Amino acid sequence: MAPNDSVFSLVTADPGLPRPNPTESYWQHIPHPLADVRSSKLPTDRDFAIIGSGITGLSVARSLLERHPTATVTVLEARALCSGATGRNGGQMAANAGEQYMNLAETHGVETAGKIVDFTFRNLEKMQELIEEYDAVELSEMQRLRKLRVFLTQGKFDDFKKSIARLEVDHPSKKGLYTILDADAVLTEYGIHGASGGALLPAGTVWPYRLVTKVFEALLEKYPGRLTIETHTPVESVEHISTLASSVMNIYPYTLRTPRGLLRARTVVHCANGYSGHLLPHLRGLVHPFKGTMTVQDPENAVPNQGTTVSWGFHYPPSYDPETQRLGYGLYYLGQSAKTGYFYFGGENTRLEESVSADDSYVADHSVDHLEIVLPRFFGKNDRSNWRLISSWSGIMGYSSDGLPMVGRLSPKLTGREGDGEWIAAAFNGYGMANSLMSGEALALMILGEDAKSFRKQKVGLAGNRTPDHSHAKGVLYH
Repeated sequence: MAPNDSVFSLVTADPGLPRPNPTESYWQHIPHPLADVRSSKLPTDRDFAIIGSGITGLSVARSLLERHPTATVTVLEARALCSGATGRNGGQMAANAGEQYMNLAETHGVETAGKIVDFTFRNLEKMQELIEEYDAVELSEMQRLRKLRVFLTQGKFDDFKKSIARLEVDHPSKKGLYTILDADAVLTEYGIHGASGGALLPAGTVWPYRLVTKVFEALLEKYPGRLTIETHTPVESVEHISTLASSVMNIYPYTLRTPRGLLRARTVVHCANGYSGHLLPHLRGLVHPFKGTMTVQDPENAVPNQGTTVSWGFHYPPSYDPETQRLGYGLYYLGQSAKTGYFYFGGENTRLEESVSADDSYVADHSVDHLEIVLPRFFGKNDRSNWRLISSWSGIMGYSSDGLPMVGRLSPKLTGREGDGEWIAAAFNGYGMANSLMSGEALALMILGEDAKSFRKQKVGLAGNRTPDHSHAKGVLYH
């Protein structure tokens, strides 16, 4: 099969439900007391049913509960609480709008591209504010620091500098947001080898699982009669009941089938990210899963601990080798624990069918080996024998055909069902921490009929206006 045919087949496949036996994420190695929380009996007749318990589902639930005085909300999770992308990611709070700016400006215009930049950086600030609001700074080991983007080829560095230069010309207020470094500065000031150049930008790191579970715990205490969380309750199907049915069915027209029984709801919110295509077959190809590999490695004092000052991203041209059929993702992401010195290092270099996959029940040995070999070299260490592997796991991200998040109302054309009460926030393209929180808040505003246009100039894609033509699907920006 030709590569293009292979890609099309993979991105349009049914991702299925989250696998019941995922690899163990280091973030979750000490489960929260609510990890397996659920009601003794599945509730029904709920105003809002939210599918997914990551940062996006949390954000939607929190916003609905805070803004609607009587709304009842049920969060449904196929596995343990926060066991999807949020609980399996790299712990990075970093935006990528700067390196994307050139393409965004040419595709969507200067004004919208500037709003996207504003949105992602504001989202990171809101993440930090959320952590502080719930007194989770120490618990989540949150650090405010700078991200060092390292470019491993001159071409990638030149493209980045052009994008930042265009950003600063189009939006003079953004001057100084990025600090460009030459290769010598990257080496002498930060000890990173093999760079053609780099750049610094505001960012942060966090233990995401601890944040999400703590906020859910607080919401359950604050709204005991209005919020329920149902873990180990996968939604197998969503059905819409005709308006000719009984009055109760008219009030709660959606039926969600689960192994524990049926749940009727007024509104359904899809926050399942890379798994969205399972319950929404018409989204397959518009949204698809992408599997990443994460490791925790202990350098055992071989390099200084910079966990309070900097995190890293290593950029290289994405690659595909037809002989080995291995895909080089184009990015490695790295953070360091200020407490233990452990490196949290992720990226992907593996076979295409292992990358475009929703199966996180295993982590490929060769992917882990690759990360063990690559990381020490960035610090000038060619022998990995002293770098202890603490943990490795895989996680499923959600990607879109046009590189933009999908946030908004789902039309009947996309759901395949009658009714206009289904909504979605998904496909953050590997940058959920820079998009999810405010996307969830914006979606809640839309659902409640409030003015999302004035919501801090954020960018969200209107799901109802997406085309199902996979060859040229483009998002429509809400601004």
